[in-house]
Amino acid sequence: MSTLDTSSARRQALLSPSAVRSAVLPVVRQRVSALEPTLARICSYHLGFVDEHGGPSGARNGKLTRAALMVAAADGVGLRPEDVRCQAAALELLHNSTLVHDDIIDADELRRGRPAAWKVFGAGQAILAGDALQALALRMVVDDEGPGRAEISSLFAEALGLVLAGQARELTVRLGPDTGIAEYDRIVTEKTSALLECALVTPALRAGSPEHIRAALRGAGRHLGLAFQILNDVEDIWGDPTVTGKPVRSDILRRNPSFPVLAALSADTPAGRRLRRLWHSDDTTAAHLQEMAGLVEESGGRHTAERISRGHLDSALEHLARAELSPAASTELTALFDRIVHRDRLQQGGPNLDSGGGRQ
Repeated sequence: MSTLDTSSARRQALLSPSAVRSAVLPVVRQRVSALEPTLARICSYHLGFVDEHGGPSGARNGKLTRAALMVAAADGVGLRPEDVRCQAAALELLHNSTLVHDDIIDADELRRGRPAAWKVFGAGQAILAGDALQALALRMVVDDEGPGRAEISSLFAEALGLVLAGQARELTVRLGPDTGIAEYDRIVTEKTSALLECALVTPALRAGSPEHIRAALRGAGRHLGLAFQILNDVEDIWGDPTVTGKPVRSDILRRNPSFPVLAALSADTPAGRRLRRLWHSDDTTAAHLQEMAGLVEESGGRHTAERISRGHLDSALEHLARAELSPAASTELTALFDRIVHRDRLQQGGPNLDSGGGRQ
């Protein structure tokens, strides 16, 4: 095997899902275990490390999407995985804090196929556990003494602020035909894209990359978040609960106007008009939800969502191409972007990369 082949094989091994998990999960486990004991137990349960009694668990730990993005981007700017291991672990903790809180806000009783933390430990304790994960994540990046510490700490704080703003906006802005897609895009950009941007930009800050590189990576993360969330909305209505870990049509049940629903509600067609009438009904029976899902599809909501998601993925890849990363890393990230957006492919033997499911 040539030196080039050996180097390529080594890089692929370092960027593999198993390598990312091996690099990041021990850091996550060790830092969470050092929390106050009650908070450590709740956080460890949410992360899949223990069962509700504190014993060993075989539950899923999440799919480390953001850590995988950060490690691949690090390779693209000439860094090693260990150069961003602390930041990758911190970002996964920050992401998981939002999942703990989202489950409470949405009253979602399942997370990754088992009872959500708030169902097991109570909403009050789960809120504190989510707060503890946020504080721990920020402490980790502030305490790390590597290059770019101040800029990276600021980036993490900015990302958290955007996520919280998006969560608040989602609760206060009533999305519907009158608010349009622009408000949806703003919420998703804050709630979902912010952490993906953080994953891609952090290595560039650590490597001292110029502003145009950071801007390209930000753009890639923004559009990747939109592409993912829109297709995730499709998955909520028509996906397999054994894949998503969430009840099917939970957004429709809550009358949460996801992208396919927004597109369908705006349709001036018989199906669109009937959907608007049913949307304001209090009926939550399975038959009612199924009829609304059928009307969303008949009105073109699913087709529009899939088309717009594809457009955002293309835009994400265009921004990635302008980031001047190494060819190998660009190839890896291109494939990773596609796997993140099209999660259904993961269940057919692909790497285990988690979004978290449900709200993002």
